[in-house]
Amino acid sequence: MRYAANRSVVAARERFPARTLTEADGDLWLVHLLVPAPVLALTRQTNLDVLGLDDRVSTGRIDSSGRTDPDPLLDTCGQLADAVRDWWNGSPPPLLYRARTVPSTGRSLAFTRTSAWSILDARPLREATSLHSHLTLSAGFVIPPVWLR
Repeated sequence: MRYAANRSVVAARERFPARTLTEADGDLWLVHLLVPAPVLALTRQTNLDVLGLDDRVSTGRIDSSGRTDPDPLLDTCGQLADAVRDWWNGSPPPLLYRARTVPSTGRSLAFTRTSAWSILDARPLREATSLHSHLTLSAGFVIPPVWLR
């Protein structure tokens, strides 16, 4: 699994930032999951403040240009990863974070090795016809014309 999000269009924007899908992308799978609680939510500002983080932990936008020392956020993230593992006795829950492309509304999920989920639906991307319509009409995507037939 490469991208997990609260909506299919968010996952598509994360996976395809140029908003163009090719015929070969049709072999990728769109999977609808049910993820049981708990999750560690890194989406609320109060949680980020308590953990000593900022939104860069979600977006991955850490500026290293012109720096001679590493960004302190990287050290904080490493400490958090160790602490989370300890808090859940080596079986941490999935991490819920703001999506990089639509941080105001999109949410992404990072699974851990011990995360549990149920598959509600799964299909090759080329067969997700309702998503194709939404991506082209509402989200500005270009998809292979053969998928629209």
